[in-house]
Amino acid sequence: MNRSFTIILLALIASYASAQKTNVSKTTNRLEAATMLNYLDGVAYIKEMTETFRYEGFLEGKRWYTEYYEPKLPSSTNEKASKVKRKLQDEYYDRRSEMLDLYPEHDNLFMIRSSVDGPVALTYDMKDTALVLLKCYDMMPELGKSQVKKIKTKVDVALYDSIQRLHLLAVYTAVPMDPTPNNKLIDVVRIPSAPLYVMPSPLSFDTMNYHFVWGHLTGDLYARSHTCLSPTAKKLIETFYNICSLVSKRDSEQLSKLQPTINELLKQYRKLILPDVIVDEWTDERFRSWR
Repeated sequence: MNRSFTIILLALIASYASAQKTNVSKTTNRLEAATMLNYLDGVAYIKEMTETFRYEGFLEGKRWYTEYYEPKLPSSTNEKASKVKRKLQDEYYDRRSEMLDLYPEHDNLFMIRSSVDGPVALTYDMKDTALVLLKCYDMMPELGKSQVKKIKTKVDVALYDSIQRLHLLAVYTAVPMDPTPNNKLIDVVRIPSAPLYVMPSPLSFDTMNYHFVWGHLTGDLYARSHTCLSPTAKKLIETFYNICSLVSKRDSEQLSKLQPTINELLKQYRKLILPDVIVDEWTDERFRSWR
């Protein structure tokens, strides 16, 4: 009996060790599909950071985009009430249209969060086909209180579309997963001379986290880096990091030289789209005014 127990125990240990080894060595091109509701000291800090970049720090902008000021309409259905209702609605939508022209909203973001400095985000300006780098100097951004600095760099339409398409595919191909072995987000870029002011800390491996957000009418799609990234996935993140660096220097010439790398990554990530995933790439831009 003791011998049988010993054999079973050794088999279990061997099986566990084998599983651990498999988990450590396993890599994937896919990012981790996750949620923005991660809490730190009781604050949903990723959600707060995302909204700070989405509205460039303007709480008033969020209020107009989310119809915070939508008037309370009379419940009565008589003719007089109907006239009042139409008047209130017309006044509100005229005012809202003015405010949406005044305040920015960025649905699609690539964000870098560092443990030693405030985060940065890459986003897009469709009117100018420009790449936009947003920088916040607060470690824990708070919408309405944190200031956001903006740098724009115009690029040609082909490059603009390619970067945005790769951004979208990175999110749409992400899957729910347990990023073994240590559940930390991977730090793949260490560039001491980078002008982003997001330097990795020498004290911690988990110092630079990479987040992709793609706005959708039914709710944001969100993906992040993890510890089982393949060389291709690491190249994806490194490329977006380099894009951020070049936008911060307003170097459109060097940005254009990234096109071959972006094209190779697009080939890889197009292959990862699942058959039942419907990708409508520019829906959000076409229907922004509906939100």
